[in-house]
Amino acid sequence: MAGTTYPKRASEHNRGTTRAIVGKPVKVIKAGDFDYTFLFIVILLLASGLVMLLSASAPAANRIYGNSYDFFLKQLACAGIGLVGMYFVSKIHYNTYKALAPKMIVVCTILLVLVLIPGIGASHNGSRRWLNTPVVQLQPSEFMKPVIAMYFAKLIDSGKYNLKKIGGNLPYVGVLLIVLGLMLMETHLSGAIVIAGIGITVMIAGGTPIKPVLMGALILIPILIIGVYTFSPVRWARVTSFMDPFKDIRNESYQVAQGLYAIGSGGIFGLGLGQSVQKYSYLPEPYNDFIFAIVCEELGLVGAIVVILLFAALIFRAIRIAMNAPDTYSSLVALGIAAQLAIQTILNIAVATSSVPNTGVSLPFFSYGGTSILTLLLEMGVLLNISRYSVKD
Repeated sequence: MAGTTYPKRASEHNRGTTRAIVGKPVKVIKAGDFDYTFLFIVILLLASGLVMLLSASAPAANRIYGNSYDFFLKQLACAGIGLVGMYFVSKIHYNTYKALAPKMIVVCTILLVLVLIPGIGASHNGSRRWLNTPVVQLQPSEFMKPVIAMYFAKLIDSGKYNLKKIGGNLPYVGVLLIVLGLMLMETHLSGAIVIAGIGITVMIAGGTPIKPVLMGALILIPILIIGVYTFSPVRWARVTSFMDPFKDIRNESYQVAQGLYAIGSGGIFGLGLGQSVQKYSYLPEPYNDFIFAIVCEELGLVGAIVVILLFAALIFRAIRIAMNAPDTYSSLVALGIAAQLAIQTILNIAVATSSVPNTGVSLPFFSYGGTSILTLLLEMGVLLNISRYSVKD
């Protein structure tokens, strides 16, 4: 019952710590007390992202569709649906997803397989990531991001596998390998990185020792590099162009170089909202992975810092929700979503500034993508629901 007290298991979290609290009464805040600060940051980022998307996409939309508002209106419609969905999801108890997690991961895996079938899956720029439907194209990898966190959290909460032992990690690793294998077959490297990051974060928080993870990374990273060099010359060219983005400016490093020109042109205070030059056919698809470069060009260093601070605040509040979550399952789910926000934001900004090779990862709330913004807002609803049951000593 809301407002009552009950004992927690020793394995459950209280404000982010794991300690023996068997028999200790924990007061649960009654349902209805949202983390309104978190909600405010979400709305602020969504509004900022829509404004920047309109500015960044207008020239391309006019050139392709004859309507400067085309991309913006589609994103606005998906955001509107997402906000309604976020509200309803925030009212659904998080344990509902716990019960559905095994079915959801099976459905998402089937969707990833369907994407690979010609005629059902749609490709763009050499990548097959979308699923054709009578109404819109869906990107199943976006659904998999929260679902992998929910499924791993359910397994950990069940206590069926001991993550302190190597054998206990094998079921999780097996699921990750299947999902990541399908993602790589789609040539969706950025999505694979994000999903791997979410899964590993939840596993470590659930008890997997960090040392074996680091050892596994030391083994897998060289294998991945060799694999990219051998089987994917296009991606290897991206790696080499990252090392010197102005060496082959007419070919592989063209997009990165144009993004850096946009960032440099913005200076301290920017050229002004809507005044970007690079979005006019210089920077390819400026409304997608490189929209942060347009933010820098139009709003300058000051605007870029404000956007980064907003993301930092959002991630901090998401982690705080995870720390104050009422049980192990909700804490791990919240942490998985926080990890997704952090990984995507850091990778996108790092790519735009040529700090890492171009992986094609989107910037949450800003980059164009109906499935992405819809799923993201539903995830925010899950976090809001968890925040309603935060615990206090």
